[in-house]
Amino acid sequence: MALNLHHQTPAEFAAKFWARLQAAYQRGDKILFARMIWWLSNRVQAGDITSNDARLTFNTAYGRSLSVAQWNSFVTNTLTPIRDRYQAMLDQADL
Repeated sequence: MALNLHHQTPAEFAAKFWARLQAAYQRGDKILFARMIWWLSNRVQAGDITSNDARLTFNTAYGRSLSVAQWNSFVTNTLTPIRDRYQAMLDQADL
């Protein structure tokens, strides 16, 4: 099921998502940052967002040009561990 956006375009949503993620990181809000990574990962796994869409919007938001291979490495080595730690906290009812 795709995301149903009623008040913004997918591009607007993506820009706001990455801006909010970056702001959480810069503020040191590790819980919000991890929760947003967890949410994004769940949406990709559910098929609401494709990994390629996430990569392209990430590239646009951060002025990067990650290839598919580089994106997959970034997801595997950076985003997945963040998601897994957040999921572990949820499973332990620490949040």
